[in-house]
Amino acid sequence: MRIDIGDVRLYFDVEGAGLVPDGPAMVERPVLVALHGGPGADHSLFKPVLGRAAEFAQVVYLDQRGSGRSDAGDPASWTWERWADDVVAFCDALGIADPVLVGTSSGGWVALTVAHRHPDRVRGVVLDSVMPGPAEERLEIFERLGGAQARDIARRYWSGEDVQEDWERVCLPLYSRRPGGDPDAADRLARIRWNRDVIERFRDTLAARFDPWPHLDRVSRPVLIMNGEDDPVATVSAARRLAAALTSTDVELHVLPGVGHGVFREAPERSIELLRGFACRG
Repeated sequence: MRIDIGDVRLYFDVEGAGLVPDGPAMVERPVLVALHGGPGADHSLFKPVLGRAAEFAQVVYLDQRGSGRSDAGDPASWTWERWADDVVAFCDALGIADPVLVGTSSGGWVALTVAHRHPDRVRGVVLDSVMPGPAEERLEIFERLGGAQARDIARRYWSGEDVQEDWERVCLPLYSRRPGGDPDAADRLARIRWNRDVIERFRDTLAARFDPWPHLDRVSRPVLIMNGEDDPVATVSAARRLAAALTSTDVELHVLPGVGHGVFREAPERSIELLRGFACRG
């Protein structure tokens, strides 16, 4: 399904009922708006794991502007602020009054930007594998997990060199710490409708422009942070720093041992359990 929010049409999908019968009444469930990472990927990154949340919530998957099945729009509009404002416009268009935003990786950057730009428009924010650690720390983790070759490829990739094939072959598999690797990785990556132009814009400019730290005191709704202990990108030290900086709201931080990047994929049972407790609390 697609919906017009002005200058672009955004693709979305839904799992689960918003209202469920409970004796003589219809009970409203929380609405989760899922914001994918990439950037430039699409909502399929959440499937099928997040579908389990349809047991206790309505799950709304959104392809962000420039990604997946949504309109690309003007490349100049691919910014954290515009993506965040799009989320509010999207919720307005669908009549979603108080969503719980669920952001993974760079989708968490969008969710966090919504939370400080529009603090009264969200019920809560879930951040999965979101905050990147210092560059040297990330390189050290890549070297620990994949040796000197992985460190060198990561360094070159982040510096803007065209090493995409090496990155996907050597570094991306290190995102997962599941025994035997991630068996669904190849199929999941093949399902994505990538916009490589968004990825390149992220590497060239957007990554450096993301700076939420001066605005975190405006985040007033509860925040759930989930991070893998062995995440080579969103490091544990950065997750702890973020949790400590969110001084104007209630924060839950959960560091999952033996887990890499993308807690929903790496530890689906535990992450859905944490999500249920967060989304359904009074």
